[in-house]
Amino acid sequence: MSIGVQSYPELYTMLLGWDLYGKLWQLLSQTGIAYIPFIGIILKNIGQSYVMHGQKGPEYALRSMELNLIMALLVIFFGVAPCIPLDGHTVSYSPMCGKDQGNTFYPGSTGTTYDKAFSLPQGDIRVPLWWYAVISVSEGMTSAANTMVGCVPNLRRMVTVVNMTQITEPAVKEELLDFEKMCHTPAKTQFLNDAKSNNTATIERVQADIKKYGVEDTEWVGSHALNNQYYRNIKPARPVAGFTYDATQDINSDINKMNPPAYGTPTCEEWWNHSVYGLKKRTYDALSPAFKDEFKDYIKTEADQDNIVKAIITRTPNYANANDNVGDISYSHFAAALGTWYNQMFEYPKLYAAAQAAPIIQSLLLLMIYIFLPFALVFSGYKPHAFLTSTVIIFSLIFMTFIWHVVSWTDKALMQALYSSWFAKQGAGATLTDMIIGSLVVGAPLFWFMFMGAVGVSIGNAVNSAAGNMNRIGESAAQSGANQTKGMASNAAKLL
Repeated sequence: MSIGVQSYPELYTMLLGWDLYGKLWQLLSQTGIAYIPFIGIILKNIGQSYVMHGQKGPEYALRSMELNLIMALLVIFFGVAPCIPLDGHTVSYSPMCGKDQGNTFYPGSTGTTYDKAFSLPQGDIRVPLWWYAVISVSEGMTSAANTMVGCVPNLRRMVTVVNMTQITEPAVKEELLDFEKMCHTPAKTQFLNDAKSNNTATIERVQADIKKYGVEDTEWVGSHALNNQYYRNIKPARPVAGFTYDATQDINSDINKMNPPAYGTPTCEEWWNHSVYGLKKRTYDALSPAFKDEFKDYIKTEADQDNIVKAIITRTPNYANANDNVGDISYSHFAAALGTWYNQMFEYPKLYAAAQAAPIIQSLLLLMIYIFLPFALVFSGYKPHAFLTSTVIIFSLIFMTFIWHVVSWTDKALMQALYSSWFAKQGAGATLTDMIIGSLVVGAPLFWFMFMGAVGVSIGNAVNSAAGNMNRIGESAAQSGANQTKGMASNAAKLL
């Protein structure tokens, strides 16, 4: 029988936790600490019965002692003594979403850095029967519940990765600076001159593009309006790497005939839009192919790709000074947008980091519970209350994966409903979404755990109450048996 866990780290913490559980239980047994609760059960029953019934106490203590000892032995047999083997072939993880969807991974062969970070425990690892069943049912219910919600694309990760991506190639940074000076600035100057001189034909075409792509389209280097009307008529003052030299387009071809340049001088429109050497493509390629393939359904429009390029350029050091008006933030809108951008720069990474850390924290907490479990059961005197409360805690921790899955679904729904665009400047709706999800990432699991903790306490109290009632039944039976024995002995004496 295989146990399917909820994350890569849990593959290792599951084995490590139960390996340490077995060793600690062996330590408790060898030192005799595991048997102390039996002495406590005997002394407690004798002492209570003596206090309550005086010299007749032993008559009342026998049945109660029998019941408590049998219950403790059952707890040890089903929930304390390791018996079912657990190894690297028993524990598996099947990602529900992403590139590994549909694959099954086992400890030591996940292809992740966890293979190097964790070493598989050696030796015979065994799990008590009850906890094996609890973990199997909990993991199975969690996986089934996640399937009911379905695979949820991590749009928060998509936005965060884009917002944290920067241009790292020095050549691309330098070309962007040159493009700003030799293409965008001259084109913007021509546009302002045409507007001042009321060049109707050109201005009308520019205004049509501005209406289509937004009022701030001319404020960034990839402007569609400037591309369509001005870039095609402007050339940079130097050759650009990658573009083929064409002597027919070189006004200095006679001078360069004997020693032609290594590269040609394209128009600004070609420099920006070329399918191989264009600055737009080279900036967009700062994102990995795997990322673009994963979120291809959300960045398939030209507007989305433009916003990605804007975001990458804006967040690239050593370029922002020369391009303060990139990314839907012109000088006139800078003050109004500063607060929103500041919020996004800090909130997105925090939400993304919390979501990424959640399964690691969950697996480590489960590891701690597996390690602490033998001490908790022994020091509680093998009481069913501790036994069932631990069951509720383990189930609650494992089921938190579903809680986070629901939060991810909620995040996706709110982002699609309230975000004006994925990567451009966001408004109040996006900020509201960030506040809601930021609260749910932490608040929803805590509320779930508090709720199940209360249920666990109630279950434990109910079991204790039932055990107490059974003890009282035993005492009544013992008292009745003692009275009957006394009566029989008195009658026999009279007859004699």
